[in-house]
Amino acid sequence: MENEYVLMVIMVTFIIGISATEMFKHYLKARQSGVGAADDSHLKDKVTQLSLQNQALIERVQVLEKIVTEPEYELKQQINQL
Repeated sequence: MENEYVLMVIMVTFIIGISATEMFKHYLKARQSGVGAADDSHLKDKVTQLSLQNQALIERVQVLEKIVTEPEYELKQQINQL
């Protein structure tokens, strides 16, 4: 009976220790990437960069859509299938 309590205490301690270790790893990773930092300029720069990249990709997709929907492209595809 006493051995069961000791085993249960060891298991609970082990689980709490692993959980605390993982939370600490997550904290260090978040701190290293700059999340939660007082300096938001880095995050604003990143958002601006990603917005510009997103706009460039939207423009590229629009060009590709225009190419694919052109009648010449469809005719070329039909010829290639023959």
